[in-house]
Amino acid sequence: MSEQLLSPKMLGYWTRGQLHDAPDESGIYCVFRAARDPETDEMEVQELLHVGEHRSARYGLEHHEDLDRLEAFLKPGEEVWYAVGLAGHANRERLAAALINAHKPRFNNHSEYLDRFPFDETTVHIYGKKQKLQSIFTVERQD
Repeated sequence: MSEQLLSPKMLGYWTRGQLHDAPDESGIYCVFRAARDPETDEMEVQELLHVGEHRSARYGLEHHEDLDRLEAFLKPGEEVWYAVGLAGHANRERLAAALINAHKPRFNNHSEYLDRFPFDETTVHIYGKKQKLQSIFTVERQD
């Protein structure tokens, strides 16, 4: 392995009822808590709750074992929103691990990547729908 730059474009946002419109391609997915902004009264991303990866990002989201638990966490008026970043099989796990390690999402609390990053130094440059995600960050190997 070696140093790597990963640059996913985050696509989305989708609600649970719109997941059928999410890409059916290899990638990572992010689950967010969305709520109304008191100043604009518009729904906006508030918090990254979970990061996952799957050979079909849509399938991974539609069949995620914690969807009901994520929705039960919400306060009245809040919603779960989803975003997808396309990534090939070779980089998908590394990208998800980097996001988990850097952001420490609340519902990834049992992930091996919270305090460990078994890949060589990885720089991630996120673009697209990236609210509540660091735009550029580097994670160093932590075995």
